[in-house]
Amino acid sequence: MSTNIENLDINQLQALKEQADALIEKKQRAKVDDAYQELLDVANSVGLSLEELIEHGRKTKKSTVKRTVAPRYRNPKNSNETWTGRGKQPRWVVNALAEGKSIDDLLI
Repeated sequence: MSTNIENLDINQLQALKEQADALIEKKQRAKVDDAYQELLDVANSVGLSLEELIEHGRKTKKSTVKRTVAPRYRNPKNSNETWTGRGKQPRWVVNALAEGKSIDDLLI
């Protein structure tokens, strides 16, 4: 089907667009249905229901534990402000370095 769409009027183009949108939606649904069937087949091949397989995946996921890191630097002007040395330098560190202090001067 090689139609020159340049020669179509607006109504024909609109109809073509609607047909294309409907076909895209139909193919996407078919793709999802196929994927679902594949998942069912895999679950059945190991003797599980799809729900059991999904639950197994939830249980085996490793949860990332966010560890707190002790601060390494302290603002000499405000002892409540600390920095671990990770990530972007806070303003007070940048200002202290601009004033000529060494990063070692800020160590706790």
